[in-house]
Amino acid sequence: MDQAVEVLGTPPDQEADLELMARVAASDPSAQRVLVQRLAGRVRKLAGLLCRNAADADDAVQLVLLEILRSAQTFRVATSLERWAERITIRATLQTARRERARKGLLERWLPADVQPWGSSATEPAVDQIGLDTLLQRLSSERHQAFVLHHALDYTVDEISELTGAPVGTVKDRLVTARKQLRRLLDLELRASTGEVR
Repeated sequence: MDQAVEVLGTPPDQEADLELMARVAASDPSAQRVLVQRLAGRVRKLAGLLCRNAADADDAVQLVLLEILRSAQTFRVATSLERWAERITIRATLQTARRERARKGLLERWLPADVQPWGSSATEPAVDQIGLDTLLQRLSSERHQAFVLHHALDYTVDEISELTGAPVGTVKDRLVTARKQLRRLLDLELRASTGEVR
């Protein structure tokens, strides 16, 4: 019961956050620096979870931090500063990922499937090097994002629907399908690593 009261209570730094964001909205460079330093690690972690490769995550981090600075005047105390920034991070990262998928789709029309744009062959990691991150990369972007938002970041199906613009039923389907696909992939990797015939 005490925990519930703590969660619902007013955060002790609410006034400080309002003052900080007012200064950021007024383009105060020192306030902007403080905000970026406070949120950069969290933004980087979220972008890394949602993006399919490190380069895309790095691009997303820069865009997200700029969007957070531009959106400072929209901050309200109904939510914590970190949670507010998290929602901006998710939306901006998903938009960046959609643009990157569209760009890669155009490239794939002109390049063989096993060649990356810079000319090196795309190779699969050895079985003993495969971890959950690698398996998640084998999901479609939509399933990967839904899975990460739900299981790593604890967003509800309704919240994921709002953040991604996908209907609730579609989000549920993506989550169910992602779990099934991951179980199947894990089973295949386990059999391959123990020498069983697939």
